[in-house]
Amino acid sequence: METIASIENLEDLAGAVGNCYQATSDSVSETSASLDQLVEGANASLTEAMQALEDAQQEVERLESQVASLESRLDSDDKEDREQAESELAAAEAELQEATDRLAKCEARREKFAGISRNAEMLREHFLEQERTALSRLADLKQECVARLHRACEALERYAAEHPQSSAAAFANWIRWAPARGELVSPTALAERLRLSPPQLREMVSYEAERDPRFRSKIEDYGRRWSSATTLSEKTSVIRQACRNASGEFAERIVAAAFRPLGDVSTQGRTVFEDGRYTKTDLTVRNLRAPVLLGRGDHAFAPKGGTLALEVKAGQAGYLRQQAEHLAFQAGGHRDANASATICTADIHDLPEDGECALRERVRAAGSPMIGMLPRKSDIDHALFEAIAYGIGKGKEIA
Repeated sequence: METIASIENLEDLAGAVGNCYQATSDSVSETSASLDQLVEGANASLTEAMQALEDAQQEVERLESQVASLESRLDSDDKEDREQAESELAAAEAELQEATDRLAKCEARREKFAGISRNAEMLREHFLEQERTALSRLADLKQECVARLHRACEALERYAAEHPQSSAAAFANWIRWAPARGELVSPTALAERLRLSPPQLREMVSYEAERDPRFRSKIEDYGRRWSSATTLSEKTSVIRQACRNASGEFAERIVAAAFRPLGDVSTQGRTVFEDGRYTKTDLTVRNLRAPVLLGRGDHAFAPKGGTLALEVKAGQAGYLRQQAEHLAFQAGGHRDANASATICTADIHDLPEDGECALRERVRAAGSPMIGMLPRKSDIDHALFEAIAYGIGKGKEIA
């Protein structure tokens, strides 16, 4: 079955092939123009050499005629005329020798530039033939990618229509979501985007693995280590390490995918403070395609075209409470955004009421309100566990 990730990979491939075709076409045009100039220059030099050769031939013919005329005067009965002819003949013969030498050089030069002209023509024709073949292959590949993409989209849509309740169909609708034109994106809409169900989390792991080989390699590496572990303690250690090291990254990927339809998402933007310290913002969403309201209070609204700054925290209640001061410090990196928030797992609700209020107030006062819209840390961990223990895209029931 086609997946939304495989379709996006095909879209990337088709786009890359299209860009390659355009870049190659532009390069061919530039190189062809340069080769045209080379051929024109060679032909101009050849024309100049041929003209010089013609002039040299005419000069030789003139001097040969002059020498013949002077030689005929050597038989003159007039002694004075004969002596004058002898004197002029010596000079004419010297000029003829010089002219003959020049003629030989002009012939050699003509041959040289004739060879250069032929080589330039051959180079241009060879290049154009090779590039026409390459462009034809790229055009065929682009057409094949587009056709393959069309078939894949049809297959996915057909599957979604036949299996409307499947997690794959639900995830495809989720990842393809787009904000209504001109309408405000509300906190409720954002909560629906971020609070994925366990089946959707499983699909999200598969999606990220298909889209990012580095993420797939990380999950598969944990899977190999889990499979090779011989005791329950060793297996538990592998899963614990994976959840500690990968759940935060996976949570960031969820938030990035959820906000990507809203604007241009970048990660780990660096902000340096006046005292030399710095922080990195997990996610920044620029050029918003719709106005966004993150919640109530100040610094919670961003207009269309504006910017969001987001921190992401995945952890149980105790961990989130411990992060209060660090989150307040990180909020300093959000000062240039229209709106900002710290998006955490739903575990924040496990804190005592006064503890939750204190945490929220501390982060809100720093300028980046805390909203618990992500699934629980245990659900995120379980999605990673299933991918590690049973294979990416699989759960216990279908392993």
